Amino acid sequence: MSEVLDVMGPHIQHVTELSDDKNYSVMKGELMPGVFIPLHSHADRETFFVISGELEAYTGTEWKVFKAGDTLDVSGNQKHALRNASNEKVTLVIVSSVKMGKFFKEVGHPVASVPPGPPTPEAMQHFVGTAISYGYELGTPEENASIGISLG
Repeated sequence: MSEVLDVMGPHIQHVTELSDDKNYSVMKGELMPGVFIPLHSHADRETFFVISGELEAYTGTEWKVFKAGDTLDVSGNQKHALRNASNEKVTLVIVSSVKMGKFFKEVGHPVASVPPGPPTPEAMQHFVGTAISYGYELGTPEENASIGISLG
């Protein structure tokens, strides 16, 4: 497996090679307590299998809890957000497109090189610019606030 990357809070480790001759990417994901992924959407389908912990997911209508053994399947272009509101780490298997795997590799940084605390303004700018270049849609601060996520 590859090195563990910090992707603005969540940790991602690629399990399969990111090759253009494959039509999927398998990754291991970890969300520490308090880590969240704001509202967003993309054409790539994502499937999350919870190995341990409790993942909360918003998929357009309400927050739902997914526990070990549960699967969350997010279709392409579906607005969604994820969070770990528990005191335990959440471990996931993530299956998505090679494009999504490449995005994580482009915006991620080796965990050991990321200082504690919130992302730097430069890291945020790089993430947003890269997401836009990939055609990914990011929720506004108001949209995130409406579902209980504060970006401030």
